[in-house]
Amino acid sequence: MPAKPVDLAISVIGVARPGGGSAAKPVGLVIFGLAQGDGPTRTERHVFDGDRAAVRQAALRVALGLLTAKAHN
Repeated sequence: MPAKPVDLAISVIGVARPGGGSAAKPVGLVIFGLAQGDGPTRTERHVFDGDRAAVRQAALRVALGLLTAKAHN
């Protein structure tokens, strides 16, 4: 599939499963990347409490919040 031009993109990666963390990358760690076509790339690091479902839900809320805030700027 050929690349398509976009105005805004987000990436999400993290450790949500029990026992999968380390001191440097604890369980609940989620890193977000936000890029806009004509602007700088922004990253954020968050550590969420809770089980896998709670971490994933919290990450979704942050990702949508970042996209919404950037779209309105």
